[in-house]
Amino acid sequence: MVRGVQELLAKRPGFLATILCCGFWIWLIPFSQFNESISMTLSRYAANIPVAIGGLLFGLGAALNKGCSISTISKLSKGHIYMFATVIGWICGWCFLASMSFAIEYEHLSPVMDPSMTVTILLFVLIALIFFRIPPQRRPILLGILLFGVIASILTYQLPEWSPSQLLKDITAAGVHGESEKWPSFQRYLTIVGLITGMAISAKERLSLKSYELRPKQLISHLFAGIIMGIGASLALGGNDSQLLVALPSFSPAGAIAIFSMIIGIIGGIFLRRVISHRREKNVLR
Repeated sequence: MVRGVQELLAKRPGFLATILCCGFWIWLIPFSQFNESISMTLSRYAANIPVAIGGLLFGLGAALNKGCSISTISKLSKGHIYMFATVIGWICGWCFLASMSFAIEYEHLSPVMDPSMTVTILLFVLIALIFFRIPPQRRPILLGILLFGVIASILTYQLPEWSPSQLLKDITAAGVHGESEKWPSFQRYLTIVGLITGMAISAKERLSLKSYELRPKQLISHLFAGIIMGIGASLALGGNDSQLLVALPSFSPAGAIAIFSMIIGIIGGIFLRRVISHRREKNVLR
């Protein structure tokens, strides 16, 4: 999603638009007789201020981390071990917010039983327009996102809580906070292992352990980014993967606000990184 926002700032919105649509394919899998069972897996919540703040924080942290949920897992699979600092920070962020004495209430809304046919048609039209508008050399990337969206939608239908951020959240709740009923099923672990394995196999380049350099500043920055992402994900009821694959397809107002806030947060984080980089260059020249 960070790359999608970077493309948006470069006046190429097609990449981000495709990412935002990738979860809606779930409605096309069992389009007729199983719609009721799909709606039961897609929770909807009313929008509120904590969700917006959480989205901003998550987006800011993702920009500083140079990657969101799936991107973090992807970089880990390529040998970028420093991304473990992001994962640890994420868990710390969740634990920090859970340790606070105040409680935040979220209004649960009734599920959507059947999406509008207009929405479905608009989805296909939008994807078709994006496909034919972008240069031919960029179409394989678009097709890759579409394929990921279809497969992720199938996974969401079969295993609604399969996403990496939800897995980490439940492990933290069970292991740290003693909520034993939250321990993830074996299927969820297997799904993430399969995801990492697939990413590692398809990676064009991998960083070997011999060439890896341990840099304390890098670890601290990713730990800090992970903490911000963890706090933000907790406030927003999930990271960007959960929002894109569950909240948006369920037409959740909270999900829409969270994604919008994440985009704003990522934009802010990108500009913050540029300012920091510019100041470092000035100091070097001095």
